[in-house]
Amino acid sequence: MRRMKLLTERDLKQIVPLDLKAVQCIEDAFHSLATKKVAMPPILRLDIPEHRGEVDVKTAYVPGVDGFAIKISPGFFDNPKIGLPSTNGMMVLLSSKTGLVQALLLDNGYLTDVRTAAAGAVAAKYLARKDAFVAAILGAGMQAK
Repeated sequence: MRRMKLLTERDLKQIVPLDLKAVQCIEDAFHSLATKKVAMPPILRLDIPEHRGEVDVKTAYVPGVDGFAIKISPGFFDNPKIGLPSTNGMMVLLSSKTGLVQALLLDNGYLTDVRTAAAGAVAAKYLARKDAFVAAILGAGMQAK
């Protein structure tokens, strides 16, 4: 049996920077979503009301791609009161040919931050006026950084 890779948030920050390559990857993913028979089931959501928590599970399969990921994204919104982050998470990368686990990505939401920022760049590319040269960022959260 093949060895499974285990990548931490620190590892992923070195491997997957927010750069033009990441933006192109997200643009290609949007193109696939619009033009291919992508399998993307509804988000599975589990509420944990007594702890102001929720867990979302997301996945998709793009035909022709050798792997797919399952994202597990918890949000426990009282955690900052006890010194913990309100969100974290991980992804499991599996082979689309065999279903075998290839990697466990302990990203703590980092890959989501990169994907969201790259999606904003793609949106700006197609929705901004052609003569625009200034962008306004509203908010003070992770995406504003």
